[in-house]
Amino acid sequence: MLHLDTLDLRKLRAFHLVAKHGGLRYAASRLKQSIPAISGKIRKLESEIGFDLFERLPNKLILTVAGERFLREVDGIFERAEQALASLNSAAPEGRLTVSVGSDHAWFYAPKFRTFLNRHPNVAMSLRVFRSAEALVALDNGEIDIAFGIFPSLPKRIVRTVIEETTLSIAYNPSESGVRRKPAALEDLKLHRLIVPPGSTVTRRLIDQGMKSALARAATVVEAPTCETAATFVEMGVGVAIVHTRCIERHRSRLVHAMDLGAGAGKVAFSAVHNKGALRSPLVRSLLDEVKLPEG
Repeated sequence: MLHLDTLDLRKLRAFHLVAKHGGLRYAASRLKQSIPAISGKIRKLESEIGFDLFERLPNKLILTVAGERFLREVDGIFERAEQALASLNSAAPEGRLTVSVGSDHAWFYAPKFRTFLNRHPNVAMSLRVFRSAEALVALDNGEIDIAFGIFPSLPKRIVRTVIEETTLSIAYNPSESGVRRKPAALEDLKLHRLIVPPGSTVTRRLIDQGMKSALARAATVVEAPTCETAATFVEMGVGVAIVHTRCIERHRSRLVHAMDLGAGAGKVAFSAVHNKGALRSPLVRSLLDEVKLPEG
């Protein structure tokens, strides 16, 4: 006998789809299960309720009188379930989020922000572009809810969530470097004009710490504010750049090649930072969950 505590909605849904659409194939497709699995669920349901729901003819299922009566009751269950879901969806969270993102990372977060906003159409997002130090000040002042970028050591009141780590790469233009002068290793950078991030950035500090001798040997050093600018300089033959591997992957072309320096040269963490109490906001939690999801 069927009991509320043992009620399996999956069996009811299989029966409902077969009864409404006249066959096992539709239900199997809709529920992404095999036809035998759907048939088995219906037989188990019949066993539990103690009567046949269908008369089984060759290549056809016909509702019994008891099955028609049962379908009317099940119709009511799923109609009320749909009403409840519609009510929940209409109560989607509303509000405003103020978010900071580093100018060199907007390309990385933009698709994730788009998905979040599509899922929460009643949420307004105000986007600021801050450097790391500016973002931390803005968090302190309550001007933003959460910041995305590359951050140095943080005060105790700030929480960090690492979204993705990336190595560094040497980006070069093969038509400018030539086969003989291609930077096959850090030692070869002395042959090139070197393009690096500005001295105030976390990435530049990492480069200075791990590649100080390479920088000292470079012919000249040019500072580029973003990875995209560095890639453009490489394409135009200005020099060879040290950039985030994750970023330069987007700019690979016939005129922009890259050599990954590996973990030994250091890693850069793309992170989200916020005040400790920020996760009390469902919007901040939802955005952070979305951003942490892998691509695709």
